[in-house]
Amino acid sequence: MSTLMALSRAIDTLLERLGRIGSLALLGLIGVVIFDVVTRRFMNIGSTQLQEGEWHLHTVLIMLYLGLAYVKNVHVRIDLVRERLSERKQAWIELLGCLLLLMPFCIVVGYHATHFAWTSYIRHEVSQSVDGLPYRFAIKAMLPLGIYLLALAGISRIIVSLNTILSSAGSDTTANAGAR
Repeated sequence: MSTLMALSRAIDTLLERLGRIGSLALLGLIGVVIFDVVTRRFMNIGSTQLQEGEWHLHTVLIMLYLGLAYVKNVHVRIDLVRERLSERKQAWIELLGCLLLLMPFCIVVGYHATHFAWTSYIRHEVSQSVDGLPYRFAIKAMLPLGIYLLALAGISRIIVSLNTILSSAGSDTTANAGAR
C-alpha cells in the first residue's frame, strides 16, 4: 500500500503544481478585465480579443485548478450526513462516490471533450468574430485536460480512501476482539 500512497502523493504534487500555474491565469485575468473595463468606459474602445482573452484565461484557471480543488477538499460538497460518520465510513462514501460517479463522469466527458477539441483542431477553428482570437482548439483542449486532471485527483482519493479503509479495518477487528 505504501507504493500506492506514494503514487497518490505524486499525483497530489502534480495537481498542486498545475494549480499554481493555473492560478497565474487569475493575475492575467484581473489585468485584462481591468484594462478592458477602463478602456471601454473611459476611452470608448472595445476589443473582442480582450473579451475572448478573459474567458480563455478563466477557462485555464478553472481547468488547471479543478483536480487540485478536489484533492484539497475545497470543492462544493453537501456534508449533512457524511460529517457525522466515522473516518472509515467517510472513506467508504468517498470510494464509492469516486468509483460510481466521478470516474464514469470523467470517462464519458473526457471522451467527448477530447473529440470536441480534436475536431476544432482538425478544422483549424478560429473565433467566429472577425477580430477574435485564433487557435480556438487550444482553449477547447483545456476542457479534456481539466477533466483528466479531475480523474487523476479521483484516482488519488481512491487510493487514500482504500488506505483509510484497510488501515482502520485492522483496528476495528482489534477493538471488537477486545470488547468481547
